[in-house]
Amino acid sequence: MTHVRRPGRGAPLVQHPRSMSYLREMTDTSTDPEAPAGWTFTDGGAMDWQPIAEGAGIKVLGIADGKMIATFKFEAGYVGGVHHHEEPEFSYILEGSMVSQGVQMEVGHAYAAQIGTTHDDFHTENGCTLVSVFKIPG
Repeated sequence: MTHVRRPGRGAPLVQHPRSMSYLREMTDTSTDPEAPAGWTFTDGGAMDWQPIAEGAGIKVLGIADGKMIATFKFEAGYVGGVHHHEEPEFSYILEGSMVSQGVQMEVGHAYAAQIGTTHDDFHTENGCTLVSVFKIPG
């Protein structure tokens, strides 16, 4: 793991580990006779949260053509690691609240990050659940 510092903050933060183990939890559509070729259907409510960092979990809802849709759950006090967007990222707040790039976000708020941006300010005081679409990491 890499320690990073958020601008204006003194305490070191732990960056997300680069584990891709949660991808193994995806539904294999080849074993689902109901799913048409090229489609993945998932029931997020029936899936377990897969830990990705201390205080953070993911449910991978679908993967197609190098992109992923996932639900993330961040516990109160979570601070995200710095990362660079190689492709656009889209997120929508389902529960709780968070701050992203200095902007306070509540339920129903969304953001879109363009290619080439750096995400270096992401934290939640009270916890947050969001859905996000982004390039598969790695």
